[in-house]
Amino acid sequence: MEAATAPVQYVAWLGSLVHTHQYGKLADLRRPPTADSPTHYEARAFAPTEEHRALYRQVGFLFARYHAGRVKPHYGYGNMGRAIRSIGYDGARGPANPGAERLMMRILPARQIPWRHLQHAIERIRAGETTPPSWAELITDLTHWTDRGRPTPQAWGDAFYGRGRTSSPTARTNGATK
Repeated sequence: MEAATAPVQYVAWLGSLVHTHQYGKLADLRRPPTADSPTHYEARAFAPTEEHRALYRQVGFLFARYHAGRVKPHYGYGNMGRAIRSIGYDGARGPANPGAERLMMRILPARQIPWRHLQHAIERIRAGETTPPSWAELITDLTHWTDRGRPTPQAWGDAFYGRGRTSSPTARTNGATK
């Protein structure tokens, strides 16, 4: 399987488990990594390399946790920083919410992938019924977690702490008019 398309194909497969109500397979994915099942092997088979098999299995676990009890798949949007920014309540979301900020400050400095904190983030996103991160983007981001320069934590921090405004490609940003 090609590395660029593997995350998208994997997430499509995970979504099909929710869409076709294969709750047994989703329950298998929620079990600890030591409890291997045929579903775990199916999940790991999507990884383009041997070194990414555990990562794919763990993202499957997070996906299954988010979708526990749901009948429609949610493929998510944006990166984990953007998703954690939505944690909280009106008037105190993202950096304005002490719990969300503490969670980000546990995730961002981690040298290895902070699976326990990512699970906590997914549980908070699920409880708040907000949009999860793009699952395919999450896989891609986590494959680069330990890259030189730490691009993934940097991007997540920017998304969490940024002002959240983006100008349209045609908007004039220097105040000039036609």
